[in-house]
Amino acid sequence: MKIDLHVHTRARSPCARSSTDEMIRAAVDRGLEGLVISDHDRMVPTEDLAYLNAKYAPFRIFGGIEITTHGEHVLVLGVRDETLENRWWAYSDLHTFVQARGGFLALAHPFRFNPRRLEVDVERFPPDALEVHSRNTPRRAEGRIRDMAGRLDASLLSNSDAHHSSDIGAYYNVLDREPDNMEALVGILKAGAFELVAP
Repeated sequence: MKIDLHVHTRARSPCARSSTDEMIRAAVDRGLEGLVISDHDRMVPTEDLAYLNAKYAPFRIFGGIEITTHGEHVLVLGVRDETLENRWWAYSDLHTFVQARGGFLALAHPFRFNPRRLEVDVERFPPDALEVHSRNTPRRAEGRIRDMAGRLDASLLSNSDAHHSSDIGAYYNVLDREPDNMEALVGILKAGAFELVAP
């Protein structure tokens, strides 16, 4: 299954320029089979996800969230709790919260904001994954990200971080099977049962 785990929509991300439907149609047109809407500090309501999945079946739409914490952005999948929409998370607290609930935590576009160092303590609180490819991951940081992932025993992800429909399709992940729900998707990601695709 070809899936992009990091997509923004203007419905909930002020910096995004395309609608939810425009993002999904672009993903379908470019051969993807699923995406995760991971808007900034806001989750897609459960009823909206059900509507979108019925409308675009068999294409799959999942809901995640991208959280700003200590100058870094963190993707969280597999935890549906309104507490996540609190904009004042400390990274250590977020890590503990997500891990306790069986969720998946990935550092989005590492070294984007500070090319010299990360602003969060990934050594003490290692994420499940690091985003090595995206529209906003610095290419010059790829070697450092790969080295860090190896040291932390974390997976690597390839996502668009799309804020406009034209950004969809260049970066994605190929899962070894199609997940029936978010729990299954998290299980696949935690098992590392996927490959990266990037230009």
